[in-house]
Amino acid sequence: MESAKEVPASQPAAADTAEAPSIPGAPKPRNGPGPAGAQPAQLVDDEMIRLVAELYYVRDQSQSTIADLTGFSVSKVSRLLSQARETGLVRITVEPAADQLERLATEMAQALAISDAHVTPGRSDDPVRATRLCAVAGAPWVGAQIPEAGVLGLAGGYTIAALVDALPPGRCAHLTIVPLVGGWDPATRHLDINELARRTAERLGSRYQLLHAPGQLDSVEVKEALLADSAIRVTTEYWDRLTLALIGISGGPLANPGYTTVMERLGDADRRRLARERVVGDMVGHLFTAGGGIVDDPTTDRTIAAPVESLRRAARVIAIAAGRHKVRGIIGACRTGLVHTLVTDQPTADEIIRILEAEGRAA
Repeated sequence: MESAKEVPASQPAAADTAEAPSIPGAPKPRNGPGPAGAQPAQLVDDEMIRLVAELYYVRDQSQSTIADLTGFSVSKVSRLLSQARETGLVRITVEPAADQLERLATEMAQALAISDAHVTPGRSDDPVRATRLCAVAGAPWVGAQIPEAGVLGLAGGYTIAALVDALPPGRCAHLTIVPLVGGWDPATRHLDINELARRTAERLGSRYQLLHAPGQLDSVEVKEALLADSAIRVTTEYWDRLTLALIGISGGPLANPGYTTVMERLGDADRRRLARERVVGDMVGHLFTAGGGIVDDPTTDRTIAAPVESLRRAARVIAIAAGRHKVRGIIGACRTGLVHTLVTDQPTADEIIRILEAEGRAA
């Protein structure tokens, strides 16, 4: 299979209308009406596009070489190649992932006792790179799971933000996007939940609701009063009708992955306290242990987030998380019973299975 080549950006050039010289196999473009029986201009154009595509993709000629042969500018060669792809004359395919990743996904899903999983390639121990690569690599698969109608709940975070920006465009006019947590943060793009909801709806061609509420309030009383407000209820009423939820999973309270997390907003004292209480992660504003127990804590009591009961009623919850700093958190999140599907990368999946096998031997 011929590998795809990068097509440079178009640049204006006066040579775009230059006549192509005579070369073997090339049609001869004509100007003017010509004599009776001459080839239609569209046919000549189509055949020239075909030849340019063949020279580039099959005969491995560079764009500059093709420009020299045809008399076109490099920018016009680039446009013809783009036109060849857009019209279907050229179809570029990438071989699907090997069965090895599918087998790993099945093995991990069984070990975690969840419905299914999807594993992407991965190679980096750097949390930032691992997170972004998993989100981008998994976006086409996740996009195929998104329904055309219903309610899509969205949690914020670095992973979900990277996923949203990589989702393939959709036409889900009957789908409504709703935030699952409160919070606005123009300074930290991946934690601004309303902006994430807007961008998701833009990519999917969907409707969206905004949640005009902070992530955390000063007291439980203020939180309850805010949730009772009709302007907030117009969005939170969707929480009990989730067709799909896309959520991230944080690392532990003391994790420092290199990007801003919700855990960092708790302050050092609270983070150390949660670590002592054996909290291993956060999911949609809810803390949990390695065993899957939901932790009641003063910080979560004041958090605006979809209740655990609403997440349990969701038709499907897909969690996307990768990186060695999240392994314990991923295991704990799956043990809560809230996650149906996990998307992660190969190094993380390998580590999850290793830990679970070690636990099994020690039991």
